[in-house]
Amino acid sequence: MLLYSIIIYIIFSNKIFILSLIRNVDYFPYMVREEQKKCIEFIRKNLRRTNICIQAPTGFGKTIAILATLLTKRRPIIWAVRTGNETDRPIEELKVINKKKGTNFFGLSYRGKRDMCLLAKEMKLNSYEDVSFLCKSQKECKYDNEIDFNEILSEPLLYSEILDLCKNWGVCPYKFQRLLLPFADVVALSYNYIVNEKLGWSIRKYVPFEESYLVVDEAHNLQYACMGLNSDEISFGSVENSLKEIEKFGTDESREIENFLLNLKEKLMEERVSMEKREEEFDAVSFLKRLNRQISLTDVFSSMQRYGNIIRREQLKLGKRPRSSLYHLSSFWLNVIENIHTEGIAFIKRRSKKNFYIELFDMRASVILHDKWNMFKKCIFCSGTLAPIDAFAETIGLENYVGKTLNFSFNKNRIVALITNGISTKGEKLSKEMALKYIEGIKQFIESMNSNVAIFSASYRIQNGLLKAGLKKIIESTGRKFFIEKQGMSGEKARKILDEFKECAYCDEKGVLCATATGRFAEGADFPGKELEGIFLVGIPFDKMSIKTKLYLEYYEKLYGKKKGNYYAYIVPAMRRASQALGRALRGEGDKAVLICGDERYREKRFFNLLPYYFRNNMEVVNYHSIRAKLLLK
Repeated sequence: MLLYSIIIYIIFSNKIFILSLIRNVDYFPYMVREEQKKCIEFIRKNLRRTNICIQAPTGFGKTIAILATLLTKRRPIIWAVRTGNETDRPIEELKVINKKKGTNFFGLSYRGKRDMCLLAKEMKLNSYEDVSFLCKSQKECKYDNEIDFNEILSEPLLYSEILDLCKNWGVCPYKFQRLLLPFADVVALSYNYIVNEKLGWSIRKYVPFEESYLVVDEAHNLQYACMGLNSDEISFGSVENSLKEIEKFGTDESREIENFLLNLKEKLMEERVSMEKREEEFDAVSFLKRLNRQISLTDVFSSMQRYGNIIRREQLKLGKRPRSSLYHLSSFWLNVIENIHTEGIAFIKRRSKKNFYIELFDMRASVILHDKWNMFKKCIFCSGTLAPIDAFAETIGLENYVGKTLNFSFNKNRIVALITNGISTKGEKLSKEMALKYIEGIKQFIESMNSNVAIFSASYRIQNGLLKAGLKKIIESTGRKFFIEKQGMSGEKARKILDEFKECAYCDEKGVLCATATGRFAEGADFPGKELEGIFLVGIPFDKMSIKTKLYLEYYEKLYGKKKGNYYAYIVPAMRRASQALGRALRGEGDKAVLICGDERYREKRFFNLLPYYFRNNMEVVNYHSIRAKLLLK
């Protein structure tokens, strides 16, 4: 393998700090609004002694206010975001600071191997595990080159800029970005590098956490990101595919593995047949005892895992993706055995018409995250829906902190906020009678507005109930263009729908977007200005009361007590989703919106107090059949 070495000259001129002369707004590149001044002052006052939690609406300017303040501290800033796609935002703001303030701060959007490996892109590998295995398996790589260059890197680098530079130079983008880390004032990366200890060490080697400030953006997602990272599942299909791999790549030595897999398949089928409901808790202890009493299951699954790795290498030699169902299946069961008595990890079985699944569900967000925050000099957590801040802090294991809620000064005359009487999605099913009432209210809402609007349903179940009752036909009868978010929709399809919907805002034929309050459009999408001016929330977006939700509630009630556990695990997440959905229509102080919470339960204190301030301060109650009359008066 060629020695990978790059000579980099990074020039940071004028980077002289005289602490006594620095004021916290020195690096703020825009006109500072009053609320942003409060944010900056709050950080300046408290950061030395404790961690900080800030709630401020989207469009407030949280990123630039926090970034400009932290840059005066002369410490590395690690900016954690939900997904890799969001890493560019703080780096874009860093570029603005350099341009407008004459500074030479350096930063980069840091991505994982899946995004940065040029060889993996050529092979069209799209899973982290596959790309990681590819990298470890390569004795030589055409991008692992020795090259000397004399380049001045005086500007922060976005993900795409790093990728383009390395393509032109013929070097590995992943290794190149790692060499840049020690020079960075700001590193933007995904939550995974904070939550996952193995990934975290790859960063700590170059950026010492204990000397760095951590900013967690959209921090309300933290506990779910943590749970998702540590959970896993297998199915009948996993066993079937493992048997096919043995058939294709097997030797005489693999005969024992094949026999074991057949036994595993038989026991899983017995487990499926014994189920009375579609989803039940899985007794992993009992199942493993029935699976094999003669030998060590840890030894068997470890042997399967080693053989799975052999299969992955063989796949790679054939120019195929280095995937192995045997490897995943064995890794899953080893994880089950390791955590079989761990408090906060549940096992669930689920059947469909053609398949059967076993899931390992890790609910231990507060336990896992608790020790992470003390690794950093100090942490700042921010989001538009962090409140109640005490609940947020407790569920992520944060003990030492101060919190502050900051708001826009919205023009009260530009916001209409209604809670409807006479309609609710309460109960297991949405009756046809109730669906028709909702459709009547939605029709009046749409007909009263000459702008793009969205109907966010509490779940796909509710949305499908409205569609069966004729929602699409009613919407199209109003002369609007109908758009719908479907379950399992690809990212490409979603982007196309979003773009077409936004275009309707500037056309005579306005759009109506039907989506769920749990989907990508209700949280991740941005609708500035005229692109979305009305939202009708159908119901309260609670988690479906599945066995998983029940186990999650039981765990939280055990941790925090019955009342607080239910509040943290069930009510707060639902109201955060509702608040996120309502916030799609208000992205700045000058925006206007009609916001309707279509469920009479929103009037209850336990729900109402968790709605956004701009809704609470403007709220009126209206009967669902009087929406048109109310809006015409506005």
